[in-house]
Amino acid sequence: MSTIQTFWQSLSELFGASPIALTAVYQLQHSTPNLVAYTLPAVFVFTLVEFIAARFSEHHTYEPQETKGSLLIGLGNLTVNLLLKTVLVSGAIWVYNLLPWRMQLNWYTLIPCFVFYDFCSYWSHRISHYCRFFWATHVVHHSAEHYNLTVAFRQSWVQHFKTVFFIPVVLMGFHPVVVLVASQLSTLYQFWVHTEAIGKLHPFIEKHLGTPSNHRVHHGSQEKYLDKNFGATFMVWDHLFGSFQYEEEQPVYGITTPVESKTNPFILNFHEYRDMLRDIRHSDGIGEMLFFIFASPAKIYRHKLTRTPKLVSRAQRTSNWLFKIALVMVLLALGQLLFAQEKKPVALPTPKSKNLLFFLQRTPDANTVIYELNYTSDGTVNQENPVKGSWIRYEEQGKCQNLSGIEEKFAYGVKCKALGNDQFEIRLAAYKKMPLYLIKSESDQQYRMYIKDEGKNLLLKRVFVKINGGSFWFPKVQYIDLFTVNSESGAEVLKRINLG
Repeated sequence: MSTIQTFWQSLSELFGASPIALTAVYQLQHSTPNLVAYTLPAVFVFTLVEFIAARFSEHHTYEPQETKGSLLIGLGNLTVNLLLKTVLVSGAIWVYNLLPWRMQLNWYTLIPCFVFYDFCSYWSHRISHYCRFFWATHVVHHSAEHYNLTVAFRQSWVQHFKTVFFIPVVLMGFHPVVVLVASQLSTLYQFWVHTEAIGKLHPFIEKHLGTPSNHRVHHGSQEKYLDKNFGATFMVWDHLFGSFQYEEEQPVYGITTPVESKTNPFILNFHEYRDMLRDIRHSDGIGEMLFFIFASPAKIYRHKLTRTPKLVSRAQRTSNWLFKIALVMVLLALGQLLFAQEKKPVALPTPKSKNLLFFLQRTPDANTVIYELNYTSDGTVNQENPVKGSWIRYEEQGKCQNLSGIEEKFAYGVKCKALGNDQFEIRLAAYKKMPLYLIKSESDQQYRMYIKDEGKNLLLKRVFVKINGGSFWFPKVQYIDLFTVNSESGAEVLKRINLG
């Protein structure tokens, strides 16, 4: 019985992780080992060794222009990954916080996470071969006509559309750090399979794991090799779902319709989108238009070989295009309603604190920033930084948390300047145009925060920031409301600063 109780206690502890503050996204990224960066020197060395060996052998696996194109695509992909990393990690944290079964950060959870990640990778890869919309994010990887380690660098600059297939991994409750590590391990494993320098391995390995031989089949353009061996690390998924094929004859690499440029990374990345738009423009109706977007590349290829375009009048063509434009507008409107609808403001409590000067709330946030007097250890007000800001995180049982360095510098921090006579000028980092004044009240000689309006001191109680659109990093501020009290009359005064 005690063993069962211990098991359930351990299980409850595993699935009882606390939410992660979105403000900790940078700290989380820095605490996650960057395995890809650590292994880049080894990747470079192995690629260089293969390149040199190929130069002095009869089997030439490198073509200069194609190699240059692979390197340019790889550099662009690294840049895109750096730009989107924070957005993707923030999204993973947001989903993780919604789950009641969040897992603690434990190393052993990496094992089931990696297996499940590989399963999702299989379906992401397979669907990318059977749906043109996602094929357009993957075709660049198959466009090389020579098979070598630089083919692993050919990752689409828009491949993050396929992130949708990995949402189930986060929904399982794995810690975002574990998911990030699993993703990096999967990426690194797939590097070594892009070579002809390694032949077939032991039959057990060839059957159950991704190998250079298995992946050469995947890149082959022969009929028997098309749409085979989608697995990244494990081949078990291909055996289960009927897509496995052993390497028999030498594969012929590349795609059925070669790209006109081997070097230009923009053509290599986006040529399929260009072709898709051309097909849409010449489609004969909404049905064929959707077919050209979402059908499999093989079906589209066969359809275009046998297709006889309908003869339509100019009026009919105009009508078709108007219908398509209207459809796109409707889809965009629905997307706006579904995904960009502003959250309703949450009625937050008024914070209580002995040293509180004023507080700041914003929509659609569900937390509050409070500004308090900053005392030194001897009980006097700090003359260099008399005001300090911190969070009250209502989403985490009202826990108080210091502002992060980025929030302090760019968003919610304050700059203080001594004016003499126990007075200070305070400016918010996010809106430096408006000075605030920390002054001792004449009635009780206690510090209060004021703004000046037509020569009068207005006691500042609360700041409300209205956000209307924009992005996570660059929110569009519509207006700022300052809730104040006239020191002489005691009347409440609302001052609004319109910015939108």
